[in-house]
Amino acid sequence: MKSYKICKRCGHDYKTEQMFLATTKYVGVQSFAPYNLFSLELRNCVCETTLARRLPIGFDLQRA
Repeated sequence: MKSYKICKRCGHDYKTEQMFLATTKYVGVQSFAPYNLFSLELRNCVCETTLARRLPIGFDLQRA
C-alpha cells in the first residue's frame, strides 16, 4: 500500500490521510483563489516540519 505522506525531514510515514490528520497539528490554510482551484492546508509533523495537504477551493474544514 502506498503511503499518504512521508516527512522528508524525519521520515515519519503517514500511511493514511486519517492518520495524517490525527497525528499532525493544524497550522492554517494558504488560499490561492482566484488564481488556482485549490488551497493548501498546512500541518506540523511530529518533528515540527510543516507539511501541506492540497484541498479544493471551498473545502469545508469543519465538515472534514
